[in-house]
Amino acid sequence: MRNLLAANLLRLRKSVLFWGALAFCLGVGALMSLQLYQMNQYEYFPLDGAFFTYPIFVCIIIAVFIPLFFGRDYSDHTIRRKVAAGHPRAAIYAANLLTGTAVSLLLCAAYMAVVAAIGIPLVGPVSMDLGQAVLMVLGSLAAMAACSALSTLVSMACTSKSTSAVVCILGAFLLLIASIYLRSRLDAPEFYELPWGEGLVENPQCLSGTQRAVCEFVYNLLPPSQAIQYASRQAQNLGQMPLYSLLVILLSTGAGIALFRRKDLK
Repeated sequence: MRNLLAANLLRLRKSVLFWGALAFCLGVGALMSLQLYQMNQYEYFPLDGAFFTYPIFVCIIIAVFIPLFFGRDYSDHTIRRKVAAGHPRAAIYAANLLTGTAVSLLLCAAYMAVVAAIGIPLVGPVSMDLGQAVLMVLGSLAAMAACSALSTLVSMACTSKSTSAVVCILGAFLLLIASIYLRSRLDAPEFYELPWGEGLVENPQCLSGTQRAVCEFVYNLLPPSQAIQYASRQAQNLGQMPLYSLLVILLSTGAGIALFRRKDLK
């Protein structure tokens, strides 16, 4: 698998798409830092608001990058040549998964490095407790790895680069919308007040019991939902959140390898 990873890294060095994504993250990080500095001229805002923003847009970038980057393997017949050369299909899939995950983590690291380099001198360090900040960073990176695993599953299961790209991008946005909806249902109050002070009425939109437990599980499981939680700094149970990401990675990787093994590459 070492040769497969080396080939992927060589392609990355020559990929305009990769360098464009990296430049975008660097630019957004610089822009967010300068914008926060301008806001601090009127009222103090800690660096936290800019530092933890990256999960939302990185998960979208990954949904664009992975199908377009690895989709070429089908159109250029690269995968067929790899299999003909004797590389196991599981190794090919794993190499692509590791490459996509490495790219997602690098994009996150680039954003955080720029925000730290520009934001700390201008605004100051993050106000969050150091231990909590470390858990936030590690958990968000795990969530981005889960996003990469899902996009790798789609890109390796679909032979059409354009189709896999559309599925990944639409899927990312649909899951973001679903996450916002789930959060609104979880935040629905148990009671709401009638107009003119006529008393309280039970809110039918409020979830309880098994419905609430299922909703919370799905909300914590979806990688885009995790991205929203980390970006808004509203993630709860920070020690457990990476376990949800690990579950997504294991399930999607297992399903992806099984599908790729049965795929006809002729």
